Amino acid sequence: MQPQSLTWPDYLCIAVYFAINLGIGWWVQRKKRNSGADYFLGGGRVPPWAGAISWYGTAVSSVSLMALPAYAYSKDWLPMLVGPLGSVCGIIIAYGFIGIVRRLKAPTIFSYLEQRFGREVRMVVAGLAVLLKIFGRASVIMVLPALAISAATGMNVYLSIVLMGIVTTIYSMEGGFEAVVWTDVMQVAVMFGGVALMIGYAAAGVDGGLAGIIRVGEAADKFRFISWEWSFSEVTAWVLTGFFIGALFTMLADQALMQRALAAKSDRDARRTVLMGSVLGLPSNAVFFFLGTALFAFYQANPARLASGLPNDAIVGHFIAHELPAGAAGLIIAAIFAAAMSTLSSSLGAVAVISASDFLQVLRPRSTEAQGVTLGRWLTCGGGIFATAMALWVASVGAASIWDQSIRLLALFGGPIPGVFALGMLTRRANTRGILIGSAAGIAATVYVQNLTPINSFFHAFLAFAATCVVGYLASLWSRQPLDPARLSGFTIWDLSQPAKAS
Repeated sequence: MQPQSLTWPDYLCIAVYFAINLGIGWWVQRKKRNSGADYFLGGGRVPPWAGAISWYGTAVSSVSLMALPAYAYSKDWLPMLVGPLGSVCGIIIAYGFIGIVRRLKAPTIFSYLEQRFGREVRMVVAGLAVLLKIFGRASVIMVLPALAISAATGMNVYLSIVLMGIVTTIYSMEGGFEAVVWTDVMQVAVMFGGVALMIGYAAAGVDGGLAGIIRVGEAADKFRFISWEWSFSEVTAWVLTGFFIGALFTMLADQALMQRALAAKSDRDARRTVLMGSVLGLPSNAVFFFLGTALFAFYQANPARLASGLPNDAIVGHFIAHELPAGAAGLIIAAIFAAAMSTLSSSLGAVAVISASDFLQVLRPRSTEAQGVTLGRWLTCGGGIFATAMALWVASVGAASIWDQSIRLLALFGGPIPGVFALGMLTRRANTRGILIGSAAGIAATVYVQNLTPINSFFHAFLAFAATCVVGYLASLWSRQPLDPARLSGFTIWDLSQPAKAS
């Protein structure tokens, strides 16, 4: 079955979607608020409900919308609990750690590292985070939907990537954080509207509708979501336990997420933002996996409609192109773009504020707010260009499983970062020398398990986190670096009653 070309109503829907994104950026930019607090944090004007939706939209990406249904279509629901576990992490952060983060009165989470360990640690970890955002996550989330849409509709892969990159970069650069939040709100609505539409059309093609989908899924053992097998090579309960432990501090160390809490008007609003965003995410993975099961049931009932040799990652795009009427296909492709662009814009926003706060203000403390905003705009533009270029390169070389490769990449370079925050917030003994040694150990452990063991990729980040924490703590004890009481005051969970200094 050849790719089915989109019709003019489909292209119209896509064009309108891109135009709305640009319009939101223009609407925010015309307010001409150029202070750092306005550009990087929205000036405290973002209501908690909008910040919560943006939190959720940042955590969810095109990987979720395309890869999770594809996994459920070809296998089962074993990774489904990753989403609810992430939501539980968010709830723990809201009640246990928001106080530490908000007491800094700084625009980035990495200012914590300078107060706790020193300027060098802050800049090294912030720099690594920028590289991960641009060359890791931001590029991958553009490639997967572009490849899937191309396989099903014939829409040019490189054109899709360039459109996502250019439009997202423009509205992020012009409108700053506030534009990112309000486009996130629109994009999440479009994404869930598209998912509901696909499930509805799939159900219409299955005898018994939704009940028929459940019946077919149960017969094929699709709804298996937990495995108690003692194995670390599959997505078992033990692998998910490790994922949960590492994910708590991975989220806490993610500037794109924590920027929503830092931008809130008050501590109460910050807590509400994180809580509501986390609760919104509780059922979402089940929705994505159910979509995959619905597609499985549909093609079980209509096998002649399925193209032979179709890659699993392209199943959503194939269904969109061949089963939906004109206009509806364009709307859902817009939803796929929305899932990618929400995460991309948050990554670019994080890069902008990190550059201005963690580099410019540190290296040039006399720089003005206006200079910081100007740098933020230019680096948002540069980050968007580099992310788009990286996505074009990844698309040109291909990958057997982009989802799996993205998890491995984030574990390799991002795994030690949450370990650094955990050592800082959970222990009094951790010091600069210890965490540097621990971070090196975390990277080394990840290289080992990724290349010499069959351990499941969901467990890699936990191993990097655990190696960083254990080795870092022991190295801190061995180095006997003198403790500075000022760096503990208010910066660990044991010292919350003490005042914390602003960076």
